[in-house]
Amino acid sequence: MTENAHFAPRNQAPHPQQYAAPRSAPYPLPPVARGRAHAQSGQRGWGQPLPQGSQVPPARTERPRTEPDRTLPGRTDRTDRTDRKGGFAMSGDIRSLVLLAATLATGLMAGLYFAFSVAVMPGLGASDDRTLIEAMQRINVAILNGWFSLAFGGALVLGGVAAALHWRGDGRAALPWIIAGVVLYAASLIVTMGFNVPLNDKLAAAGDPSKIHDPAAVREQFQSAWLRWNVARVLTTTAALGCLAWALRLGRG
Repeated sequence: MTENAHFAPRNQAPHPQQYAAPRSAPYPLPPVARGRAHAQSGQRGWGQPLPQGSQVPPARTERPRTEPDRTLPGRTDRTDRTDRKGGFAMSGDIRSLVLLAATLATGLMAGLYFAFSVAVMPGLGASDDRTLIEAMQRINVAILNGWFSLAFGGALVLGGVAAALHWRGDGRAALPWIIAGVVLYAASLIVTMGFNVPLNDKLAAAGDPSKIHDPAAVREQFQSAWLRWNVARVLTTTAALGCLAWALRLGRG
């Protein structure tokens, strides 16, 4: 009778190679991997060679995992999009930041003009003639500061720079709206320098309100005309703000 693990006497240990694992397995293998290791080593079962002519089943290989393409059709990664002009690469993020700064500066000026129309001038309109003249003279002096100049001139400069940056590349879709916003804001500057500033200078030339002979006449020449042209500034700057905001929306696509 052949001795094996099932029929060996209790006092006799099985042969050491009878249950030996294949040489390719340096440590005990689980049942599933055990059969695979024997198949690769050319053995069937434990220590039994495969019949001649039989083929060793190929080892199961796992397919390499690849990251799915999450890019939507027709969309590209914004970090890879650049416009090159004269060897200088300008990313879309810089274009968007410049356009955002131009939009904010234009919005500040539109808000300033709007505040004069709905709050400052109606409040001063309820006061007497000398009070209105004195208040507007002081406002016209106090407003000439660095913060006002930064927003007043910066909106036009930043708008022009934003138009230049969107002239080529994938940001060209927003270019017409940027140009429209710059033109509208330039129109508000023309109104300011051509009408409101001369009225302010004429009011300042009237001198000390306490010494003006006819303050009612000075007020009449200033107040109504200044309000009309300020409404024009509100309309042009608000329209410019809308154009730049829409251009910013198109630029972010």
